[in-house]
Amino acid sequence: MGNRKKKNRRVLRMLILGILFCCLCMGGAGITAKAEEQVFIIDAEMLPSNKSAYEVQLTIENQGQDWEGTVRLTIGDKYYSGSYGSAATCAYDTILSLPSGSRKQFVVKVPKDSLNRTDGIVKVSLLDKKQDIAAQKEFNRLLQAQAKSLSMGILSDEYLSLTYLDMGGNELYYRGSNYPIKLVELEQDSLADTLDALSFLVIDSYNTSVLSDKVLESIEQWLNDGGVLIIGTGGSAENVLSGLDDLGIQCTRIYEQGEEVYNSYEYSYVDISRLAMAELIDRNGTYEEEYGVLALTCSWGNGAVGILPYSLSELGKLDVSDYQGYTQEEVVENILWRVSGYAVSSYGSGKYTGQYNDARYTFNRFCYLLGNGSSHLQFGGLKIIVILYVIFVGPILYLILRFAKKWDFYWVAVPVATLVGTFLVYIAGRGFEVVGTNVFSTTIENLSGGEGVQTYMRCYDAGHKEWNLRLAEGYEYAGPLEDNNYRSNDDETYYYHIKREGDRIFFGIDPSAGFEDSYFLAGIAKEPEKGSISSDLQADGQLGVKGIITNETERDFRYFAVMINTHLFVYKDLPAGEEIHLERAEKVFDDTTGYYNGAESYFYNYLSDVQRRDKKEDADILTALGIGVSYLYSLGDTDMVAVIGVCEDWDKAVDDNCNEVSFGCLYEVQ
Repeated sequence: MGNRKKKNRRVLRMLILGILFCCLCMGGAGITAKAEEQVFIIDAEMLPSNKSAYEVQLTIENQGQDWEGTVRLTIGDKYYSGSYGSAATCAYDTILSLPSGSRKQFVVKVPKDSLNRTDGIVKVSLLDKKQDIAAQKEFNRLLQAQAKSLSMGILSDEYLSLTYLDMGGNELYYRGSNYPIKLVELEQDSLADTLDALSFLVIDSYNTSVLSDKVLESIEQWLNDGGVLIIGTGGSAENVLSGLDDLGIQCTRIYEQGEEVYNSYEYSYVDISRLAMAELIDRNGTYEEEYGVLALTCSWGNGAVGILPYSLSELGKLDVSDYQGYTQEEVVENILWRVSGYAVSSYGSGKYTGQYNDARYTFNRFCYLLGNGSSHLQFGGLKIIVILYVIFVGPILYLILRFAKKWDFYWVAVPVATLVGTFLVYIAGRGFEVVGTNVFSTTIENLSGGEGVQTYMRCYDAGHKEWNLRLAEGYEYAGPLEDNNYRSNDDETYYYHIKREGDRIFFGIDPSAGFEDSYFLAGIAKEPEKGSISSDLQADGQLGVKGIITNETERDFRYFAVMINTHLFVYKDLPAGEEIHLERAEKVFDDTTGYYNGAESYFYNYLSDVQRRDKKEDADILTALGIGVSYLYSLGDTDMVAVIGVCEDWDKAVDDNCNEVSFGCLYEVQ
């Protein structure tokens, strides 16, 4: 019995010691894990900038061990990646070393023309040398702090019920771009002085009979100049319309909530049975009814008017998503988009003209075409070599060996012929520049100064492998060109990538196939190009334009373009230091129709033919000129008078191993 008790005590002691040992091991592991744990503090804010790039200031503090790696900034596009998705099209990397206890602050520049929208998420990730995530933080709609916005004035006694009209920060597609909406609460006394700063004016739940004649005249002038007026009526229709008799709209009846509404209000995006509805009569037959939003809408001068049979303040109190599945933001977007579509945009006139025809789209089309006229990638010679090889390595080689009575050497001759064929293809490939990365660049510069110079690039590589190139000195930022359907990935791998090491920038892609195109832009700080372009131009009914142009730069212009309003004229040859009378210049293209803009006509009516025939050798330089021309049109100044010349053999944008063909566009506005 005693021995058994001693044995049990030994077992118990061993068990206790085992438990203590396990606890110590676990504690040691916990201490080790805690010792290896990194503690980072990440902050991001927008710096004020009027330049062509958003400047994101990042502050990274390391409260753990010494760390080296990459700080990656990515921008999620809510519109494409779903509800506040974090998928990004481009990774902006900064190589960073953070000793323990250190704090570093630096700026990441993201080109504005790389982004369609700014209502997505900015994500900052810290990646170690193995590309594992050490820390990460998200910032919602960070870029909107510096984004250009549309001002919407609200004249209402129910302002707080209308604040949802900013769509919660979502952006509105308006005249070719996406913009956030900034609300402005209006008062009767300050209304007339505020109008010029507004893109939209909303009047709802307000008695307009108190507005003075001066204010009403200011509203009408603002409409004629391109403003968009939206009026909500509903149960307050008589008060809202009381001072707006010139609009020609009369309310004949109010249908209370739940009351059966007359037949003209059929399908809509909102449940009209839950709203008071006004029966509106168009006295002069001026308006059209917009499907879905039920607005009576018309053009008014250069602007537009939309009158709703319901009150927007009442609509804002409803949960609209349980009716047709539209969110409140989507309903507002539909109203704004459809009404503003009747306004005359700077790109033309008529219903929805400004919604679809925008100069940025044409600009991107020119960038995609750049390099298509190059003779470097004509594969005719390569095809002949491959075809001859296939024929030779088969029956011909066999017949030759059989004729020489050496056909037993066939299995030796085939590998030799394969090596020779591969060598010939390689040599021919180098001759056609299919080895290495190819870059076609166009740099646009304003001789009058202003913002920094931007370069637009089309790039591709023959291989199916990741590549990156170093930009030349002086470049401050780079990014992908917008509207190029960049691939987005949720697995933290990115198609486009921008990396900064020290004061140099690298750009590149991870292609899914060989010869895959990619499009970049980059901004450079440099001394202005010497000289100017002086001109004395006049519109002429017979010639379109007449006058004298002097090239006072050090660059020869192979081609140059003259822009007067929306008209475009393209001429050949203007050497450095010389002047030319347009009446005697060799004109290769003119567009005097005034429809949309001359860049669109130049692209489809002239450049497409050049790409196919007679002047194919000049296709790239004429495309580069088109990039410069469409850039000027994208500025939206329909009264612009400008001259722009295109130069060959411009300064290289890439300081790396690649094949670059570079052009420069110099312009000056008269």
